[in-house]
Amino acid sequence: MSSSARSWRRQGAIALTVCLLVPVGVPSVSAKDSYLEIMKFAADMARRGNWREAKYRWELVAKKEPDNPRILNNLGVALEALGDADAARASYEKALSLTKGETVIDANHRRAVRFWRKVDETGDGSAPAYDQRGFVRQVPGDSSNKRKKKGKSFKVAVKLPVPARLDLDGRQELLVASFLTRESDLLDINRELVRFIRSEFRKHTELEILPVVPPPAVPEQTIEDLIANAEFWKHLGREYDADVIVSGVMRYDRKDASAFRDVDIVSPTTGQKVRQSRFVEQERFMYELDIIFMDGATGDLLFRDRLQRSVLFRGTQNDPITAFYELSDTIAPDVLAIVRPRTREDIRFVYKK
Repeated sequence: MSSSARSWRRQGAIALTVCLLVPVGVPSVSAKDSYLEIMKFAADMARRGNWREAKYRWELVAKKEPDNPRILNNLGVALEALGDADAARASYEKALSLTKGETVIDANHRRAVRFWRKVDETGDGSAPAYDQRGFVRQVPGDSSNKRKKKGKSFKVAVKLPVPARLDLDGRQELLVASFLTRESDLLDINRELVRFIRSEFRKHTELEILPVVPPPAVPEQTIEDLIANAEFWKHLGREYDADVIVSGVMRYDRKDASAFRDVDIVSPTTGQKVRQSRFVEQERFMYELDIIFMDGATGDLLFRDRLQRSVLFRGTQNDPITAFYELSDTIAPDVLAIVRPRTREDIRFVYKK
């Protein structure tokens, strides 16, 4: 398990401890409250996104019915929403073991498997595979197509907390150094990229972005040799008192993509839309960023990722700066996700009763 995942688990445990408190203004549950009333109230809280209260109510029912698969299913959804994927896994799998082929529970389990597998696959390669996280690949129980559907349920979009891909572990001072680029007549690629990354980190994270202008140059080496140059990174760390240093290799180019294409045109004679093959002038801008995060104290590699994008414009005289920033905007969420937790929405199913 990655350090970021462990940190996320600790945060989830804290959140779950807090969630046991009953919010002010919410009606208390007395002994005379029926099972259906509690389930209805909890379902309403889930619809509103109040997962702490929904979980609290389902736990009340679970104390009396610990082997109720529908309650375990609902608890699994709440636990995922509150950031405890391990407990959610256990709840889903226990629910599956108590019923055979129930579609709602089966669907939630499979969606959870896909979601966390995708989260792991977009990590730095050191994150555990999704079956090691605890979600099993095969659903236990009846594998036939004759699945039972019990109880009424509803679909809900759950915002699932996803940890940062890199656990900075208290590191705060971040230096954006130069990037290795090829000379280009399109624009000053290094200057624009450094400016963009600094701006995104400054606006969207709590990191202290060191205002070093111009950005420190890096040796003209291959990316592998640059990563291995620990003494250089330690030098930058000492020179600028930087905890983390960001650099890498940037490639930005354009090429003529003109070609014959099928286009829809309106006939001036009949007014009808017809499809014809015509020569279309256009050009493609290509953007490839190999970004590295280096430890300023040890010179070790903390994180590496490669991001590629391209965009197609009509005509052959497009502004390369406009294309550059349009492509940069598309990678910004991926770069920020390296150092900042985020939420991702996924669908789950909750029982009403």
